[in-house]
Amino acid sequence: MGPEEISVNGVKIGGATAKVGSEPGGRVVALPSGKTAIVRRGFGRDLMRAQRAAGGSGDPGAVVFALIAELVEIDGAKILYEDVLDMELGDVLALQAEVAGENFQFPPPAPSQPLSTSDSR
Repeated sequence: MGPEEISVNGVKIGGATAKVGSEPGGRVVALPSGKTAIVRRGFGRDLMRAQRAAGGSGDPGAVVFALIAELVEIDGAKILYEDVLDMELGDVLALQAEVAGENFQFPPPAPSQPLSTSDSR
């Protein structure tokens, strides 16, 4: 079995590469610059790659830029993190809204509460 045949929970991993435009849930977005973007549905592996590409800086903005690079094709071509940095602001804002709006619809959960609520003085 070659790496292109390995899957986990029905998701191909290893040598397999996903085509952005062919995955279910992809959306076509007309960008202010006149270019056309296809934004595919994100998965945990995309967020992990984005966090690595952002260099572990912990900067949420950098992670969103890297996530855009993971999930978007522009005019039929895959883009890189550096491409997002060099895009016109209107395009970046439109893509941020698409990517963040789709994948971060709800506010993050409240921090966990301690198991013990007893007040020991």
